[in-house]
Amino acid sequence: MVKRKRWTAEEREAVYKKMDGHCAYCGRPITMREMQIDHVIPIKFQGREDRDLNAMDNLLPACRRCNHYKDTMSVETFRSMLEREPEILARDSVAYRNAVRFGLVIPNPGPVKFYFERKGERDGT
Repeated sequence: MVKRKRWTAEEREAVYKKMDGHCAYCGRPITMREMQIDHVIPIKFQGREDRDLNAMDNLLPACRRCNHYKDTMSVETFRSMLEREPEILARDSVAYRNAVRFGLVIPNPGPVKFYFERKGERDGT
């Protein structure tokens, strides 16, 4: 098991600035204090990857909810899971089906594009 790295204030600030104070996944504004550092390629793959997974290019700022929900998944696995959520809710949740039926919730299934991907398109990166 790879030991978790203790981030310096400078490293945390550099990760935070990557998304201008937003979660890289949902895009919600977060404070530096709220930010958690997510490994794009999870550290569980350390040893199977031919690179340092604690390197800055593998780190993104995340809100607590996204970081915990993504857990040790790859970005693509996380995306696939999120894209299935409307179907799962419609199948399993009476409250969701009622909210849809009464127009309180409008289902919008489709591909998930994360904030860091939309930001990259805007920035040309």
